[in-house]
Amino acid sequence: MIPAVDARAYLLIDSRDATQGDLNRLDQARQALLAAGWRSALIVDDIEVFLGPNATLPVRQVHRRHIQIGTWRPTDRSMSSIIGTSRTSIGLASDVIYSGWGRYILAWRDDDGRLALLREPSGAIDCVWWRSGGLRLASDQPPQVADALLPPEIAIDWEVLAALSDNPGLLTDRPPLRGLNVVTPGDMVRLGDTMERHVLWCPSNFVGAPFDDSPDALRTLVDHVVAEVLSPYERIHGEISGGLDSAIVSGSVAAAGLGPQARFVNYFGDWGEGDERAYAFAAAEKSGLRLTAIRKPVAAITEALLRPLGEGIRPALHGVDVAYDRDVARRLRQGRATALVTGQGGDAVFYQAPEPRIVVDRLRREGLAGFRPRYWGEMARWTRHSAWTLARLALWPPPRQPSSAPIHPWLADAADLPPGKHGQVHRLANCQLFWSDCLRARVADLVHPLLSQPVMEHCLAIPADRLTLGPRDRGLARKAFSGRLPASIVQRRDKGDLGRFYGHVVQSSLADLRPLLMNGLMVEHRMLDPVELGRDLEPERLLWSPGANRPLLLGVLEVWVRHWTERIEARRRTEITAQPVEDARV
Repeated sequence: MIPAVDARAYLLIDSRDATQGDLNRLDQARQALLAAGWRSALIVDDIEVFLGPNATLPVRQVHRRHIQIGTWRPTDRSMSSIIGTSRTSIGLASDVIYSGWGRYILAWRDDDGRLALLREPSGAIDCVWWRSGGLRLASDQPPQVADALLPPEIAIDWEVLAALSDNPGLLTDRPPLRGLNVVTPGDMVRLGDTMERHVLWCPSNFVGAPFDDSPDALRTLVDHVVAEVLSPYERIHGEISGGLDSAIVSGSVAAAGLGPQARFVNYFGDWGEGDERAYAFAAAEKSGLRLTAIRKPVAAITEALLRPLGEGIRPALHGVDVAYDRDVARRLRQGRATALVTGQGGDAVFYQAPEPRIVVDRLRREGLAGFRPRYWGEMARWTRHSAWTLARLALWPPPRQPSSAPIHPWLADAADLPPGKHGQVHRLANCQLFWSDCLRARVADLVHPLLSQPVMEHCLAIPADRLTLGPRDRGLARKAFSGRLPASIVQRRDKGDLGRFYGHVVQSSLADLRPLLMNGLMVEHRMLDPVELGRDLEPERLLWSPGANRPLLLGVLEVWVRHWTERIEARRRTEITAQPVEDARV
């Protein structure tokens, strides 16, 4: 059975400014929540926190009027000490961010009577807020049984949805629903008569900061983070893909002594470029971990299989590999694992991209001393550009072209960064997708240690040409963990590719995908051009196109649109029915 999208969610309700009508609606919603298995976890100063039937998030009062949802790990000062000595909400929130890390939301009533919400920098827990009459609410997945508390202006935002169809990395910025507002990771918002947003943490802040690029420092930090984030879990599930990042994380799991409580799997395709079992088993053997190999069959994806991915406030693009997503969720349930640990984010933090513009970063940092012949030759081989092309790029870098396309808030103040680090920030923003909804996230906590605040900060400070030590992709990480990885992975220069696999999956799914999309609401609302869409769905084009999985992404968007169109209409009908007779006449 597939868990409901909100089964592990939280819902925070501030009723301080509620009218009697608001309180009546709230009382009805509370009864519906309790009947659906939700529970009231904490009430502090007219702020109440509900947890879904399967929620495991710890909720506790950490001071006289402060509520912590999730886990915060101190690095120097305690939470109570920070709150007790803070003079302003901004100072408090900043001290919490820079004196610890974790997976948490902090909420409190400030001295002006406003509701303050702080979302930690990794983004592991989502947070959207909205107003409903005099109520202020926040949640990671607003429960459908309490739709009466959604904002009256709730509607599909077709402009945002269209942007998502072209750039899925924007998924975590704004949900395509009007009336719901995101707290960006690292931000604090204060909600009163107006909203104040305060950016307290963003990746660009750490570019140019003092850094330690020693291999020992990176290995020690990753080991510490892995041990800390997995310490609460008795049963751990993970994947060793055969690539560098998952091998590093699984090696750190073993180094922390957590191997006996961990089970790892490797998924392989039918084509050679999608079969990395040899690398995965070498990594598992080196770390003494148990590994099971599982074949990824080419199976048609139907509308019924896609439908659960449209139930959340954001389309669940993280679950678009439906067969994989369902199999992992099933194994998590069978093994009673409560954590799914991955190496996701490693491409961004360790710097995987063979980006020729790194030479600009190096020249800015080292000046002409950076023009060492050996470095230029190695960079030319890695990036497949001539040394002369790289030299011209370093000396006369082209200006970054402005774009009218939407960007993630983390990129708003990144325009002046060296181009290599700008690319890293962009990739980290896209990595926020890894925290989002999917079937496996409804069964267990997603644990991505490489996207934790300490690892991001450490690697953002290290210059791009030092992360690519060698130069080659993730060169510093390769050196830092070489002693515990098989040589086949450390020295590997290629990477597995499932492009052909997904091309065949989409081809086998066309019987459902074509009518779903061609007769869908996105075409009806002219978000998609039917002629162009029909051309994109030609079998020959799908098999060889680099964007072969785009129809799957569009399928998730379509089932999301249909779900929310029905949900919003049902809420409207209920609202009209509930109105007093005299109001209905008006």
